[in-house]
Amino acid sequence: MASDAAPDRMLDELSGYSDGPFAVVDAFVAQRARFLRYVSGLDDAAWRAATRCSEWNVHDVARHVRDVAALHVFQLGGPFPGFRLTREFDPVLTPAEWLRTSSGESPEETVRELTRLVQQEELLLRTKAAAGPDETILGALGRTLDWSVQSVHTFWDAWMHERDITLPRGEVPEYGADEMRLATMYGLLCAAAPPSWNGDYVHAGLLLEGGADASYVVTSVDGVIRVLAAPVDEAGRLTGGAGPTLDSLAGRGPELEDVLHGPSPALEQLALLRKIVT
Repeated sequence: MASDAAPDRMLDELSGYSDGPFAVVDAFVAQRARFLRYVSGLDDAAWRAATRCSEWNVHDVARHVRDVAALHVFQLGGPFPGFRLTREFDPVLTPAEWLRTSSGESPEETVRELTRLVQQEELLLRTKAAAGPDETILGALGRTLDWSVQSVHTFWDAWMHERDITLPRGEVPEYGADEMRLATMYGLLCAAAPPSWNGDYVHAGLLLEGGADASYVVTSVDGVIRVLAAPVDEAGRLTGGAGPTLDSLAGRGPELEDVLHGPSPALEQLALLRKIVT
């Protein structure tokens, strides 16, 4: 994917996305609209089909996306969804527990409720972006994040689950450059979080084919993780495909060492996220 992006776009845990929160809104709107169009056209057999989430079929994944949308609406100031993202959150067990509350729900009901939540989500997100609050939240991986970066996490989660549904069907969503960039930068930011729990921060340059930008830099400044769309030195860089790398970081497909190539210290650090989410 070619890019006309200016260099040194940045996603920073505490200062957010350098393009501003409305760029986050735009990525949300694009992904949500595409996902709703897609699931609205599925037949009964497709809803029951397997996904990359080994325990979930397509309807289970869609219900999870709906649950996370409900939680996001709550985080943005909307009504309580019936469950909270607590410190006891387990990335494998907790989402499955949430699904019990919608057991027996039809696909049509799921799509209808997700559509309602997406409309509410966009309104609340635009309102908060306009207000521009100086607000932080404890993120899903135990790091303190600007409120907008927590919203990017929700976007990335939905973006990845869309791939969980579509790729097994031989279909790859068509991403705009801005959406692909944000998903890539947050995927790398997310992967850099687990090593930080022991004070071991990732410093790596990545050349990712098929991404919105030619290369990315993962680093930290005063203990704050950030990812930049910026040139990297040839020496010591990691190379791979953007899609396979993002999938592997999130626990999908081949191991990271099979899709991303380069110096082992940074590779081993980034691979920790996969061990947590699978």
